[in-house]
Amino acid sequence: MKKPAATLAALRTVSFLAVRHLWERRLLNGIAVGGATLGVAVLIVMPALMAGYQVKFFTIMLKTSSHVMLNDTELRTRPPLLGGGGAHPVAAQVSHQVPSDRQRRISRPQEVAGALARLDGVEAAAASLAGAVLVEFGGKTKAVDLRGIDVEAQERVTPIAQFLQAGSFTDLNVVPDALAVGSGVARELGLRLGDVVHAAAPGGRPLDLRIVALFEVDVPPVDKSRAYVLLRTAQVLLGRPDAVSRIEIRLQDPAAAVREAARFERLFGYDAESWQETQASFLGLFAAQNVVIGFVIGSILLVSGFGILSVLSMIALQKRRDLSILRSMGLQRVDVLALFLLQGVVIASVGAILGELLGRLALWYIPTIHVPIEGVIKADGLPVYEDVRLYVFAAVFALVLGALASLLPAWKASRVEPVEVLRGQIG
Repeated sequence: MKKPAATLAALRTVSFLAVRHLWERRLLNGIAVGGATLGVAVLIVMPALMAGYQVKFFTIMLKTSSHVMLNDTELRTRPPLLGGGGAHPVAAQVSHQVPSDRQRRISRPQEVAGALARLDGVEAAAASLAGAVLVEFGGKTKAVDLRGIDVEAQERVTPIAQFLQAGSFTDLNVVPDALAVGSGVARELGLRLGDVVHAAAPGGRPLDLRIVALFEVDVPPVDKSRAYVLLRTAQVLLGRPDAVSRIEIRLQDPAAAVREAARFERLFGYDAESWQETQASFLGLFAAQNVVIGFVIGSILLVSGFGILSVLSMIALQKRRDLSILRSMGLQRVDVLALFLLQGVVIASVGAILGELLGRLALWYIPTIHVPIEGVIKADGLPVYEDVRLYVFAAVFALVLGALASLLPAWKASRVEPVEVLRGQIG
């Protein structure tokens, strides 16, 4: 075992040689550092961009849509027609049972909404009626997704008022036959506050509705199709008096929506749909994007690792004679191993520092670029979600990558035998 003084001397020697080797091959080592820098910067920037887009989407969706929706589909099946005749059925066989013409609805919706609001983990619940309605104005006609609501209860579940562009959401309670529409609907029909539109739906009574509010939630599918009226107005317009087709629920913990939806189904016997089920297509799309981005980042990091490996392998090959001399003067195999591992870690550390600075600069600059986006969400620039864990992970990953990439050349260099190398140098 080495004494502390000898160990310290060996460490100084190894550190000096590592710096000397790195400085002598500045160009090659600079290329390796550049690869590590690029890999770390991409590892920070790409996840931040993907996370920013996804966080913005889910933040808006969880504000404008319920966390769980209790639908009017009953889960308890009705008995067959022949089973309802008691001990003396009036028919021996039913060849074809005509579907019931009874409209689906939630029984005692206000009681159900009140019971839901009192449950643990529930912030608010609001009964509503939804249906498709044709809206006509100035010779133009558009189908909209109409929601009949109680304004105060709905605001506690989905606070639309904060997204108003013009007008007042509470005017739905004041102005007779009032209507609030999304900005996309207003642009397509050329609507302004105070305009009167003609609305009609199959089976209902046509009404003239006055525009009292325009909203924009930055989700084009919502802005281009949704409209709100009072619940009683929707019931008249859709021809469904006293009917409620859904109860929207806001939870204290949105992540628990799947579990809570199953609980509501057991308690009330109606189909409940969590926001994860409603947005399943987008969740799948985001998952696929994350896989692709992970593959791209992994490829770049792998290339930077091979850059470190090639540089250190070249140094080990070119320094065989010097290493043999040092071995003959007392340098141990473990010292040679530490020499090349230290070089790999230094290259990775410098690359990590420069990569984090480059990534931070990119994340500061990217949101300032004006890039109009209108797809799943609407934005004037690329959204970014910065997380300090990304920087920590990138630095640790770079150091681990540098150490792993230097293992092979370090091991080869430590196996150099002074006699074999110097034999051809004598004579």
